[in-house]
Amino acid sequence: MKSSTILRALGAVALLSLAAVPARAQAAAQAGTPSGTAAAGDAWKAIPAGTYHLDIQLPERVMPATLTVTDSSGTPTATLLPEGDQDAHGMKVTVKGTELYLNSQAERGPIEIVLTHKGSEIDGKWAYGPQSGTLKGKQEK
Repeated sequence: MKSSTILRALGAVALLSLAAVPARAQAAAQAGTPSGTAAAGDAWKAIPAGTYHLDIQLPERVMPATLTVTDSSGTPTATLLPEGDQDAHGMKVTVKGTELYLNSQAERGPIEIVLTHKGSEIDGKWAYGPQSGTLKGKQEK
């Protein structure tokens, strides 16, 4: 085999290898797991009971809220109380390893909050109807 043929084959393999790295990251993001997120967070307990203070980044301002997760006969349940609201919103809780999913339905569509944590520090994202954003928070001790 000629050396130029070998060099072209190695070049093609190198290009394919480089193209595969972003494709894997894109596939992970499309599957709902942002690249590197799982390694950055701690696993949630099966019932992550506690009180969490969240700062939800809205397009026009930051909305503080209190998330309370309780144990209801072995099943986690949650309420979200945005600052200034009188009534807490009930939310369904699903624990998936390093991610805590909170879901509910509201007048403008479904609400989904996905939280990760490192110790008591909380990071996350939210979606409500067509809007979405990020949030930060902390678990109350």
